[in-house]
Amino acid sequence: MKRITLVIGLLIIHTGICAQSNATDKINNLTQEMEQDFNANNILKVSAVYPDTAAIIGGGMNVTGREGIDAYWMSLKDKSASWKLETDKIEDYDKVVIQRERSYLSSASGMKSNVRFILIRKKVDNSYRILYDSFTRL
Repeated sequence: MKRITLVIGLLIIHTGICAQSNATDKINNLTQEMEQDFNANNILKVSAVYPDTAAIIGGGMNVTGREGIDAYWMSLKDKSASWKLETDKIEDYDKVVIQRERSYLSSASGMKSNVRFILIRKKVDNSYRILYDSFTRL
């Protein structure tokens, strides 16, 4: 009986670890796709990761809604900018994921923006949409 309980316990732990790993892998892939889309100047693909009700908060601004989010990202289109993202931590709470990142943005004109940000992502179908994007300068 103890052996069965131990095996069941190990299976439950393994299932939890695999679920966490799958979410982490998915978030890492989504982050890499955002970086690649930005660097390819596919800005609306970056913006599409946010639902219509999302908010971007930081640098003295509070951007909300589809129109505002699209305008925020489109302001960076055709700037010959490059974007590098580095993940610090991903916390998986099943339907919600909190992601801590660092962002390094630079353009050919010499503009640089280095920030630390927190994303709150909500699981929607088989993906994670960004509900809140809050950033502060590094």
